[in-house]
Amino acid sequence: MNVIDTKLEPVFTRDGTFWLPHVEATGPFRGLHGGAVSGLVVAAMEERAREKDWGQAMTASVLILRPAPLERLETRIEVLRSGGRVAMLESSLWAGERLIAKATGAFVKPISLPEVSRVSAAPAPVDPSALPVWGARGPQNRTTFFDALDIRDDGNGTKWGRMKRPMVAFEAPMANLFAFADNGTPYWLSGTEFWPPTRWGFPNIDIAVHISRAPVGPWVGVEPGSDWRDNGLGLTDSKLYDEAGPLGRACQTVVLTPH
Repeated sequence: MNVIDTKLEPVFTRDGTFWLPHVEATGPFRGLHGGAVSGLVVAAMEERAREKDWGQAMTASVLILRPAPLERLETRIEVLRSGGRVAMLESSLWAGERLIAKATGAFVKPISLPEVSRVSAAPAPVDPSALPVWGARGPQNRTTFFDALDIRDDGNGTKWGRMKRPMVAFEAPMANLFAFADNGTPYWLSGTEFWPPTRWGFPNIDIAVHISRAPVGPWVGVEPGSDWRDNGLGLTDSKLYDEAGPLGRACQTVVLTPH
């Protein structure tokens, strides 16, 4: 069952051609949460692709250029390619004249290949709704993007999540993947001796998601792994799941920053 309460305002609501972020779009650090920012620019591409019947989002990549403020934002879409089975779009997020983030996405129209079904992945072995709530994010004295997410812990390294409040006022399943995949680094850290980190931050400057099919159901599973180096650079690589089984991968470039 989908936990989203459609009577609640989305994380981002429209104001003409602009977007107004709800307080639940904010992050634990400065500005909006990266999952909210990446989710919005991807959702804008999903909406355009649905209007044009360009098929299923299969990959998207987001560069986060600077913190997004809690103020009116604008998305701008450029069509890079359309026609045949593949369409490619570019989406940018602006706060006034400040470029906040830029994304690219590829959409593919599915066809029928029934003989390939024999190599499909097995179903997910867990019922995420029965799992305990993930409590490692620690106490918060203000509302953030985590308050829009229902996150569960399977105890074996995978976190499962679903939206409590819709990201936008239309269906955007790829955007929901970004909302949870963007938390890959804190998911991984929560199972290490470094949690909670106190000497350095770990912002990701980008995130890319690749999937093999349309997502099924509201739940997103993230099985993260991080590779950090003593020169302040790192990578978080996460396996993605949904209620039908393995779904794809997400990668993030991590910049370790002393406080």
